[in-house]
Parts: sequence; structure tokens; C-alpha cells
Amino acid sequence: MKNPKTSLTLVALIIALSAGFGLLFDRTTQKAMAAQESPHHAVVILVGFAELSTGTPLSVGTSQSSAGAPAFTTGEGTNLAQDVADLLAAGFRIEHVDGLTYTLVR
Repeated sequence: MKNPKTSLTLVALIIALSAGFGLLFDRTTQKAMAAQESPHHAVVILVGFAELSTGTPLSVGTSQSSAGAPAFTTGEGTNLAQDVADLLAAGFRIEHVDGLTYTLVR
């Protein structure tokens, strides 16, 4: 060894970097392994249908609501657009739309 001070500094640097990466990996592992909190969101799924022959507005064909979410009546005479508007006004957001199926979450 030509310069023991340089070698000692290099060894100390390697040890410090190894310890630092070890602590960083341990933190991310703990976060990844922690139990995920289950969201307690209210969910409403509205499925609309159209009666093209009568010219009536889109109606709610099916409605499903989780605990804490409002329930909606289904069938002719209901108004899908108004029900979606009421949910948006109540703080729900549209999570997914597939054709006439709306999934709203709060």
C-alpha cells in the first residue's frame, strides 16, 4: 500500500455507502410490506338504458350502491343524467364510464 490514508478513506467510504443503501432499502421494504389501508369509499354504479321508440330521456336500468352511498330507483321515468348530476354535486367523482355504465366514487 503506497498511501495508507487513501486506502483507509476508500474503505470508510465503501462502508458508509453500504450502510446508507442498507438503511434506504430497509425503509422501502417496510413501506412495501406494510398492510395497505382499505379505502372506505362510497361507490355507486348506474347503468342506463334508452327507449328509442318513445323518445324519453335515458333512464336508470340498474343501480348498485355500497354502504354509505345513496340508492337510486330504477326503471322508466327515472333520469340517468339527473342522478349522475346529483352524485357529482354530492362530492362523487366519475371513476369509470363504459357505454351507459357509470361508476362514481366518493
